[in-house]
Amino acid sequence: STAASSLAASAASAAPPSAAPQPPPADGEVAVAAVASESWPASPYELRCGEGAGSSQCYLPLDAASFSVRGREYFADGKKAPSARGASELLAVELFRARSPVEAVGSRRSAPSHTLQQRTASPLASVFVVSLVIPAGSGGVLQLVLYFGVLAAAASGPAHQLLRAFTAPDTSDAWRNGRFKIIPGVEAGPWIVRKAVGNKSTPAILGKQLKQTFSSSPGVFEVAVDCNSSPAAGRIVSMVKSQARHLAVDLAFLIEPQSASELAERVLGCVRISHVSLANGLIPAYCGTEGEDE
Repeated sequence: STAASSLAASAASAAPPSAAPQPPPADGEVAVAAVASESWPASPYELRCGEGAGSSQCYLPLDAASFSVRGREYFADGKKAPSARGASELLAVELFRARSPVEAVGSRRSAPSHTLQQRTASPLASVFVVSLVIPAGSGGVLQLVLYFGVLAAAASGPAHQLLRAFTAPDTSDAWRNGRFKIIPGVEAGPWIVRKAVGNKSTPAILGKQLKQTFSSSPGVFEVAVDCNSSPAAGRIVSMVKSQARHLAVDLAFLIEPQSASELAERVLGCVRISHVSLANGLIPAYCGTEGEDE
């Protein structure tokens, strides 16, 4: 496929990943092999990958099984079950401030999208990007960008068929808006925030409340979510922002199966954002590089 060919070309000059010892994972986190950062040109906006529970100013990969999803007989019995292994690997996260949303952020020339295959030993079929656009005051925004490498080994089954349909160029935005789902949870933080966000028990179809835009380039598909496009969501986002340095927030993204033939549901990708202070001095400002404009 075009996507696989594009990623294979990117991987041709990749240095092999080298493992490094890490603390044992906890609370749904998953261990990942460290790769020397000099193996690829890193984006200046990348959030570091943490090294276990309690890490701060970082992200952590999660085990998809820590999220309950629609089981194989969901439309008959209404039962959910732990997700099978995620269909992707979380391989990079960016967080930056900008005067206005950076569109198609995952397709810019310096985006981590182009080096994801170099960051993992698992063959990738494509890249799926989720860009969360968060109001930052004074007319600016914060942009949290998650880069998931879709595993070639996951290229089968109902969940993969849904992903193919979701990213197909002739699929309508209305169809996508009715399918793209989030499961949020607060693993650590004040009770009032846990109650507002939920504890992985309240999934939501994002397109029912929030404005989403979709874009693609060879090997890369991106969903951008305007997190302030509904008053109710805006209030929750404001609460989370005010407490961000005290929070460990878990997010899973899925494409919802809506018929029996599309089951079982499977997490596409998931992440923990761990105790990230949003103070101006800690979050870089987007300035654009290599001829890219803000």
